Amino acid sequence: MESKAARNEIAPGGMARHPKEVIAQYWDLRSHSYAKGVTASRKEEREVWKRCLAPNTADLDIRRALDVGAGAGFLSFVLNDMGIDVTGMDLSRGMLSQAREAACHHKLDLDFCQGDAESLPFQSSSFDLVVSRHLLWTLPDPSRALDEWMRILRPGGRILAIDGNWFDPSAKKKVARKVSALLTSLSIDRNPVPFQKFYQPIEKHLPLYQATRPDRCQALFEAAGLEGVAFDRLSEVNRFYKRYANLSFRLANADAVFLVKGEKGARPLR
Repeated sequence: MESKAARNEIAPGGMARHPKEVIAQYWDLRSHSYAKGVTASRKEEREVWKRCLAPNTADLDIRRALDVGAGAGFLSFVLNDMGIDVTGMDLSRGMLSQAREAACHHKLDLDFCQGDAESLPFQSSSFDLVVSRHLLWTLPDPSRALDEWMRILRPGGRILAIDGNWFDPSAKKKVARKVSALLTSLSIDRNPVPFQKFYQPIEKHLPLYQATRPDRCQALFEAAGLEGVAFDRLSEVNRFYKRYANLSFRLANADAVFLVKGEKGARPLR
């Protein structure tokens, strides 16, 4: 259960607000620059992701998939390329605007809707696959989110969560992030929205903020009752970003991206 402090965090502007309001505002402001991605090779990037996701989806009969925290729609577009009927959902209306604009530009008929990853606006057992990308680290209650993802997943369905240890507290990673921030502050790759101004006041309310490691995510999946839980280091994805990502991403996030998966048992656990 969330504490009173978590519900009333002091955020930019000096007003007491729920962390999710702060998160939504940050990503609304960040949406335009975020949609540009971290590499100019977007077509090749999508092909890399398709190859890495294929082994985790080929054995399923997927009629409907949900992309939770879809952002600007990158993973939704990848799944659509793979012939999967996908719905993208995000808390940020700014991000959804970017996703819809991209879908319109590429003449893709995709459904994007606004919603909270911890309280989904869908019926139980209505999806065969739930995916997320770079979302777990920014959730105030990731356990509640997993319970919701399990609820809307049909028995035998699968969850694929892609994330990275973006804010590893180790000294080496802290130095790398500082160097990255210094260099990118002088480049066209710089983030135009002050990340720390928004996230520093609320990071203590985000359980995985400094601990989005495969082992922590695996434990989260297992605690939710998922079966066959395993993780993949996504070597091909990380090699791609080492070669093609912008300077900021390469310096701060070397070998950071991974995937954790698990299945909902044929019989409900509760």
